[in-house]
Amino acid sequence: MAFRKSVSQEELRQTMSPERLEQQKTTYQASRGGHFPAEDQPTPGTPQNGPRAD
Repeated sequence: MAFRKSVSQEELRQTMSPERLEQQKTTYQASRGGHFPAEDQPTPGTPQNGPRAD
């Protein structure tokens, strides 16, 4: 029986498509006890609500 070569996490990430990487994003939340799927974050510099009607 042959030994299997260990594959580093970096090598695995390099072979993943950008779409797959986006699906695998997680954030660490200590209050919930671990890593959970990342929520969409707003892009800095973009308005959260549409244009203001002054």
